[in-house]
Amino acid sequence: MENKWKKQKLIFIPIAVLVFIAYISVTWNESNEEQYQSSTEESRLEQVLGQIQGVGQVKVYFHYENQNPNEDDSDNLLNGYLSSSEGSKYVSGLLVVSEGASNPAIKKQLLETISRVMQMPTHRIMIVPMENKGDEQ
Repeated sequence: MENKWKKQKLIFIPIAVLVFIAYISVTWNESNEEQYQSSTEESRLEQVLGQIQGVGQVKVYFHYENQNPNEDDSDNLLNGYLSSSEGSKYVSGLLVVSEGASNPAIKKQLLETISRVMQMPTHRIMIVPMENKGDEQ
C-alpha cells in the first residue's frame, strides 16, 4: 500500500509543477501583451500630438477601468456574481504632459483634439505643462 502511494506522489508532484508553470506563463504573457498594447497606443498618441504646432514634447498616460462604461451601479453588484469574465478594460481618463501646455490656446487645442480623437468627455482629460529643465533653480 505504501509503495503505491509513493508512486502516485512521484507522478502527481511533477504534473502539478508543470500545470503551475503553464498557468504562470499564460498569465504572464497576457499581462505583457496588455502592457505592450497600452504603451503602443500611448506612444502613437504622443507622436501625433507632438506634430501639432506649438505643442512640443508630449507624454501621455492612460487610466484604465475594468468595468463596462455603459453599466450603472445597480448592475455592478449582480454582474460581479453572475458574470464569469473580468470585463474589458477601457480608457477612463487621460493625463497629457506637454511643453506647450503653458500656453492657454495650445492647451485648449490639445483638450479639444484629444476629446474628439479619444471620444472622451473633457472632464476626464487633464493637460499640464511639462517642466523645463532650464526653469529649475
